[in-house]
Amino acid sequence: MHTLLHLASPLHLAFPAMHVFDQAGPAAILAFASVVAASLLVVLVVSNANRGELAAWTVPARARRTALNQRARRAAFLRLRDPGAPGRSRPRAPGQHFPAA
Repeated sequence: MHTLLHLASPLHLAFPAMHVFDQAGPAAILAFASVVAASLLVVLVVSNANRGELAAWTVPARARRTALNQRARRAAFLRLRDPGAPGRSRPRAPGQHFPAA
């Protein structure tokens, strides 16, 4: 047990609460490790269960983004964007205004 604590001694600088493990016995360390493992398992299960719900939100957003990108690409080639394009009639000039009498 002392070899494990000696290997973890640099962790004393990073985690000041590590001194608790110096006085704790193997049963306390095992209990702490079990609690940490159970917590990680709960986090993984909850995140995996919510992933389907989150994916349902991302699919419409992805489809909407794709549709907007395609619409923008199509709009780039519209004849309306270039009034001087070949085959396009020119806008009419303003008419003559007769002076008022």
